[in-house]
Amino acid sequence: MKKIITSILILTLVLVAPCGKICSYAEELEDEYVEDTEEYSEEENTSEEVTEETKDENGFPIITCQSAIVMDASTGQVIYEKDAYSKQYPASTTKIMTALIALEQGNMNDTLVMSENAIWGIDRDSSNIGLDVGEEISMKDGLYAILMSSANEVCVGAAEHISGSTDAFVELMNDKAKSLGCTGTNFVNVNGLHDDNHYTCAYDLAIMARAALSNPTFREMSACTYYEVPPTNKINDIRYLWQNNELICETSDYYYSYCTGGKTGYTDQAGGTLVSWASFNDMELICVVMNTQPKNNIFADSIKLYDYMFYNYYRHGFLQDFEFSPEQLTNAQKVLNEYYGCDNAGKLKLNADTNKELLVNYSADPDSFWNSLSISTDRIDEGIIGTLTVHDSNFTYIKLPVYFSGYVRSDDPEAIRAAYADGSLRPIPDKKAVNIIKKLAVWIIVLVIILVFLPIRITAGPRALLLSIFKRKKKKKNRKRR
Repeated sequence: MKKIITSILILTLVLVAPCGKICSYAEELEDEYVEDTEEYSEEENTSEEVTEETKDENGFPIITCQSAIVMDASTGQVIYEKDAYSKQYPASTTKIMTALIALEQGNMNDTLVMSENAIWGIDRDSSNIGLDVGEEISMKDGLYAILMSSANEVCVGAAEHISGSTDAFVELMNDKAKSLGCTGTNFVNVNGLHDDNHYTCAYDLAIMARAALSNPTFREMSACTYYEVPPTNKINDIRYLWQNNELICETSDYYYSYCTGGKTGYTDQAGGTLVSWASFNDMELICVVMNTQPKNNIFADSIKLYDYMFYNYYRHGFLQDFEFSPEQLTNAQKVLNEYYGCDNAGKLKLNADTNKELLVNYSADPDSFWNSLSISTDRIDEGIIGTLTVHDSNFTYIKLPVYFSGYVRSDDPEAIRAAYADGSLRPIPDKKAVNIIKKLAVWIIVLVIILVFLPIRITAGPRALLLSIFKRKKKKKNRKRR
């Protein structure tokens, strides 16, 4: 009996001992895991705090995108830029220009018929709303699909409807971009699907967005978060559209109450791209962020920039009393004379839109700002003679085109007659009269030198003679009175 009890005790010890070791080891692993997790959590929180507090050398927040810009929508003033003129791929932000051209050239009640090229000429894995060949959709519904759901097939359908082909429509896009002053943009398609020759820059995208915002319908469509496309000739179901710009979606973690619209874009080559606009107090800003990884950083970067600008800038009308100096007018006239190879017979005037109230950082001193005129003949055919730049030692606040008027070519008889008729001809003195005046002036100067600067003993005689003549005339007058 004792042997049996002893055997059971030994077996129990053999079985329990390893289990104890295992439990002990598990507890050690658990402790280590908890410690590692706490350390990681502390590091992560520390990293977030540093990111929120870190500023660049100019005091702006650090952002992750490769290229960015913030522009005042009302004036075009650039108040922030990061590599804003470098070549970037726009991805679906291309559709801002596509929609703008469609709004200007098309009709909301037009019917778009999807061609085979519209449906199968694009990558079917790219953004679309599932239209089919021959399916019909209104221009209005199509534009909502373009701006909200980034529908690539609808872009092609709209382009073909307006211009007959996408190539012809792309020409309209490039012409419009150039007319707006975009110099770093080249479109080759209507939807932004990647092509090495399809590119733009943050500055140009901001200019396009500013132009688009002048269209009330574009504003309304780009601000919509939910839309229903009614049944079509091929589909009996309603298509539900949702907004891709999370800054205006209240259920999103990136919801930003000041944002009123925008357009997102993404391709592997372009990275994340967002063009958006937001309003606060008396400011409406356009923010462009390009080439972000991961792509959702477009929202975080935009919010950082908006917050900084809205809480650190105010409007100031320091340019409203600005006038061009006589020296600037003279320099401009010399350049024009050299360009046209003649003289100016008119009354030259220079003009820039100086009535704008510019955005100024609270830490800046407007009294220290400089105004400089850079004269150039590059845009002389547009009536522009140069650029007025407002800046201080650290920052350029705005560059305004300077227009000239009243220049009348002296070798153009018709222009001279027209200027004479409307009173804008500069009076040109007669050459004979000018010569007489010059000679008279010389004699007067000589006489003054003789009477004033020669020694007294030499001038005493003429002075005495003049006095005696004066006295004689006075005596004669007195005699006559008697």
